[in-house]
Amino acid sequence: MSAQPQTIAGIVIYHPDEANLLRLVGALAPDVREIVIYANSAVSSQDEESLRAAAQGTDLSVIRPGGNLGLGAAYNDLLDHATGQDASFLLLLDQDSLPPPGAIPRLAARHAQLAEAGEQPAIVGPRPTDWAGKPLQSPPGQGGSGNAAHASRVQFVISSGSLVNCEAARAVGPFRTDFFIDAIDVEWCMRANHRGYSIWIAEDVPMAHELGRGRIRLPFGLSPTDQPPRRLYTFLRNQLAMLRMNHVPLAHKARTLVLLPLRIVVYLGQNRFSREVRIALWRGLIDGARAELGPPETALGRSAHRQDNRATVFKRPR
Repeated sequence: MSAQPQTIAGIVIYHPDEANLLRLVGALAPDVREIVIYANSAVSSQDEESLRAAAQGTDLSVIRPGGNLGLGAAYNDLLDHATGQDASFLLLLDQDSLPPPGAIPRLAARHAQLAEAGEQPAIVGPRPTDWAGKPLQSPPGQGGSGNAAHASRVQFVISSGSLVNCEAARAVGPFRTDFFIDAIDVEWCMRANHRGYSIWIAEDVPMAHELGRGRIRLPFGLSPTDQPPRRLYTFLRNQLAMLRMNHVPLAHKARTLVLLPLRIVVYLGQNRFSREVRIALWRGLIDGARAELGPPETALGRSAHRQDNRATVFKRPR
């Protein structure tokens, strides 16, 4: 069965690069029933017209929440929309990814093959690569074999590019809105595993994806993502919050406790002990220990939010 009538694609945007977003919409259009843009930053009616033109006749709609509500709220609203349209699958994407042609039908086929093999897949994601095609670091394995479906079972996948089974998602429960950004996909996938579902990577479906501002290369193969202060805060805070959660594996908690001190030292050095980074890391430690979550602006202030907004504002094509 074609994936086209089953799948709705949801793209979460925040001050996207115009050319990249239009290219992404055009790439998705042949393989989905509808494309939904979740606009955490303003999209004018003229911008929307450009997006509709890029969709080449595929239905396209824009959800305007009236501000940046974070990724968890966006994913939940997109899932509600897909469920309301009786879609079998929701493809989650952000503006920094580009699936190859035919990726969506292939991900849907992996879902079907895994289900036929007796698995309960909640998500099948692509194999993320950098823009040069080099595979990014694999998440930890979860056990189980999907060899027949050219898939590997893992603890989690990155949300962008992942094909979510809508029925399974309703059973697993909503994405955490209080995390706002960072580790939302990790926590949800671990919760799905805990509740009897499974998370998979389709090894034969690569997808170019940009992580943060790039990678920080360290000895022994370590390469943490370089992030602005606002993202360092949410990363550290949310990882600490996950230490309290019963569905998070002990191995992940142990890895977090071992690597977080190293990450803090690396981020301080990478940013030359800047005041913004010191504040972000300190607040992340405090709020993570207290389980005080929510939008990062609550802790860091609006000035840090403005400094981290480095992306290009969407403009009309000329």
